Amino acid sequence: MHLQVESGLSYEWLAGLREICFNPEWAPLAYEEFRLKEYGRDRGGTWVDEIPDGNDHSVNAVRYAMMGDVLRG
Repeated sequence: MHLQVESGLSYEWLAGLREICFNPEWAPLAYEEFRLKEYGRDRGGTWVDEIPDGNDHSVNAVRYAMMGDVLRG
């Protein structure tokens, strides 16, 4: 599977979860990354179907760790 397709699938999978819990005292950076992550906007302020890259090390670590579940559906 192509990396960009897997990336999109894993973000959709995470977005479909009822909740993602982090203890802000134990994992403050991960907590902030997930709290602030959102889809991008175009110049007019309209939401686009793309997650901007950057400040996402914890998000990516969780996506990669869960990729087996994502691909199994």
